[in-house]
Amino acid sequence: MAAISWSERMSVGVPQIDADHKTLVGLINHLHRAIGDDEEYATLGSVLKALEEYADHHFAREERMMVAARYPSLAAHTRGHARLAQEVRALKERYDRDRTAVRAKDCLDFLHKWLIDHICSVDMDYRAWVVGHEGAAAAAGEMSITGPRTEGAAPFDWAGLRLLVVDDNANFGQIMRTVLEGVGVRDIELAPDLEMAKATLERRAFDLMVADWHVGAESGLELVAWVRAHPRLGRLPVLLLSGHERLRNRDVALAAGADEFMEKPISARGLLICLLRLLSRRAKEEPPA
Repeated sequence: MAAISWSERMSVGVPQIDADHKTLVGLINHLHRAIGDDEEYATLGSVLKALEEYADHHFAREERMMVAARYPSLAAHTRGHARLAQEVRALKERYDRDRTAVRAKDCLDFLHKWLIDHICSVDMDYRAWVVGHEGAAAAAGEMSITGPRTEGAAPFDWAGLRLLVVDDNANFGQIMRTVLEGVGVRDIELAPDLEMAKATLERRAFDLMVADWHVGAESGLELVAWVRAHPRLGRLPVLLLSGHERLRNRDVALAAGADEFMEKPISARGLLICLLRLLSRRAKEEPPA
């Protein structure tokens, strides 16, 4: 089964909805790449978590948009969303009970059918009602995977974020890229080892670094210590991830100098909320200009 390439025939004409669809396409394609990978189960868990969250978020966004546009088939569309969301949850629950009970290839038939049938067929039914409809576009824009915004608050400018991801697993790095690009992050660099990470950090500035606990045979803790001792990088916010240690090692990560710790498989929503928290904390700590 071939990977899916995004094309304009899949566009419903609303940028926020198209961005969600592109993220879903990217996550499904990562399942192709994960088959047979050494960290297939960890990768699959992250993809399933992200799919579950993006399905709930995306369906809520679509429904809010359709309400604003007074789409006449809203009830039927909503029932379809509920069925699809339940199937994604069932896959995720099987994985949570026994991570070896679900393989990447087992998910692909369902997800391909979901993507092609739902986006290219069902979603096209509302296209004429929402394209050019200012209220529908505004309703779609009010929804965020990180949760509701404070009334009157401007949305966070993800497009301005400069992020370094340090992970020797290329598939996981690409999952991170897909999740981040889905909210608008454009400046993402991936480093597969500590040597490249250090060279990249010396070469240019970043707002955040996300690093794995184990980077090949090397330790992400060593990289964190190097960053904290660096005269220019010492205040760089760092999120440390791990697919092997349990949450009890959060204290170890924080003691080494990391600002936050998350266990793989990651939650897309949890990741984004964590990054927002780190950026907010840094902004409060920065001295006034």
